[in-house]
Amino acid sequence: MLIEPKSNSPMKVLIVDDEIFIRESLSIFLEDEGFEVLTAENGLTGIEGFRNNQPDIVILDLRMPEMSGMEVIPKIREITDLVPIIIISGNNEVSDAVEALRIGAWDYITKPIQDLNMMLHRMELVLNQALLLKENRNYHNHLEEMVDERTKDLQLNQSKLSEAMFNTILVLTQTIEAKDPYTRGHCLHVSEYSVAIGRELGFSKTDLYNLQLGALLHDIGKTGIPGIILNKPGKLTPEEYEVIKKHPEIGENILKHIDYFKPFLHIIRHHHEWDNGNGYPDKEIGSTSVSSAVVAVADVYDSLITDRPYRNAMTTEKALKILKEQKGTQFCPKIVDLFLDKKIYRIQHNDKLKIEFNF
Repeated sequence: MLIEPKSNSPMKVLIVDDEIFIRESLSIFLEDEGFEVLTAENGLTGIEGFRNNQPDIVILDLRMPEMSGMEVIPKIREITDLVPIIIISGNNEVSDAVEALRIGAWDYITKPIQDLNMMLHRMELVLNQALLLKENRNYHNHLEEMVDERTKDLQLNQSKLSEAMFNTILVLTQTIEAKDPYTRGHCLHVSEYSVAIGRELGFSKTDLYNLQLGALLHDIGKTGIPGIILNKPGKLTPEEYEVIKKHPEIGENILKHIDYFKPFLHIIRHHHEWDNGNGYPDKEIGSTSVSSAVVAVADVYDSLITDRPYRNAMTTEKALKILKEQKGTQFCPKIVDLFLDKKIYRIQHNDKLKIEFNF
């Protein structure tokens, strides 16, 4: 035989034929060839024998009482498509052979079988095909399992990386607030306002994620501004104001060499650009991105309603009035209108430096 069993047990063949002479003669021959032979006298008992004994190959007659071979084939195929079925039939109709092969048989031999060695050779061929098919399927299944495992590992590593980077962002946020105590909670508030606006604008999960982080770090450049200027109680001189205006560029330079931060660097650089081009640092007409325009509105609103070294906090009404007055000059009108219409300014903050990325 060409087929080597995977264990010491002989390979099983199930013969399903209503003719006792066929069953007995094939059984004697195949047992002598090393097979374990099982027999069934009709299709019903053949299916039962297949389920109970799990043979390696089936030899099946077409013309049988109670259930024909044509009916048996799909029943076996419902169980498995890895066990070869060889049809033996006294009917020489080509249409029967074609139909049997179409619905799941692997080979077709006509009766009477003149050469049993020829039949044995045909059995060995389909058994080798079945072995290759099983090995190929096992390989693909194993490959899929490996891909699933690697994917899970990658997702876990990405999750750990995101957690680590987020912790870094929290530390950076705390660093900003330590440098400018008057803005304690400001970065978190701006982030919460921005995400709420982004949701209303239909941002994707990825865009919301980047908007959230960009808003948290929009003032990271203030860590490079001298504290004496940053916390000056009175009005800034023109020279001091020019120093303050450098913080978007400083923030971009601090983070630009880390790939993780690159998707939201534009927010950090452009959150002080104006809709009419009078902002800084690039004097862009209109925001360079919707995200930076969103943060620009959220940033100014939160600044207006909180205490600063040079002034006391404004009322909500006065701050909203300023936003309305600056539509189309400092701010994108669509974003201001959305901020007002959806009453995003009413968000309740918990002032904890923790963000759940539940997008």
